[in-house]
Amino acid sequence: MDGHIPIRILIILDVEDIDGISNSGVRLAQIAPPYYLFKEVPAEIVLATPSGGFPALLGQARHGSDQEPFVQRFLSDREARDDLADTLSLDQIVADDFDAAFCIGFSGWVWKTHNLGTGPLIKTFLENGKPVAIIPCQRLDIAPEGSGAGLLIIGDSDQSPVLAAHALLKAVIERRELMARST
Repeated sequence: MDGHIPIRILIILDVEDIDGISNSGVRLAQIAPPYYLFKEVPAEIVLATPSGGFPALLGQARHGSDQEPFVQRFLSDREARDDLADTLSLDQIVADDFDAAFCIGFSGWVWKTHNLGTGPLIKTFLENGKPVAIIPCQRLDIAPEGSGAGLLIIGDSDQSPVLAAHALLKAVIERRELMARST
């Protein structure tokens, strides 16, 4: 072993409400690009859903020429499909085992006190000083109008300014590259 400690990222697919009702807003097109970005770092990735197992996702067509390249790659990648099929449940997750969390589909209140669901796990990551990215499904209660079409980066620790600056620069570069490819 070379002493290198791998980056460990938890990807939370919040595809269920606390009561186990399906949240149909999460799509494979939202999961695949960050999944492969993290893989290329390389980072160890663990996928989790509120109750574990294969998540109910929107737009999971197996075939189609109009699919995004990342979705096509994901659907043809056995390891990725296995990761998705074998998600852990949130009660199997220990925040200390991960460096960061990336959550897709969360709606609601992060800081509201309750014992179930994604909110308390996100809160634990934040309280432990770990970065969390949230891509909400419907409404994330952080501001009266949400983040609109933008990207909202929030932090109030001593390290937040430099970490937010790095994230912001990376987001600007990526956005410019995406815009250049679409023209």
